[in-house]
Amino acid sequence: MRKLLLLIPLVLVVAACGGSNSGGGNTDVGALGEKAGVQGQTVTIILKDFTLTPSSLTLPKTGKYTFVAHNEGSQTHNLEIEGNGLEVKGKDVAFGEQMSFEVDFKKAGDYEMYCPVSNHKALGMTGTITVG
Repeated sequence: MRKLLLLIPLVLVVAACGGSNSGGGNTDVGALGEKAGVQGQTVTIILKDFTLTPSSLTLPKTGKYTFVAHNEGSQTHNLEIEGNGLEVKGKDVAFGEQMSFEVDFKKAGDYEMYCPVSNHKALGMTGTITVG
């Protein structure tokens, strides 16, 4: 009976760990708790060495969107969006920091997003945005 009583707290701790959705199994949730993706007119991107999450986005229509970028990488990162005559860039951010900027997509079509810092784009820190 005594061994059973000792196992109960262990079972409760293990069960509690399995129910969390704060990162481990969901690739759209960052290690710092932010949720990547599109919600209304706000687009959240996680910057990490050397990936963008999500790496592809679809925006339902043209218009103004606020991009919020969270840096979870060990290096300084940034986010730039270009295509169809548009080129907009945020500011450099260090680990744990975030920044935001507005993008006015006036044309439907495909756009590129990437980290413009150093050679991060060449290392694969890129993604695509489809508007409309």
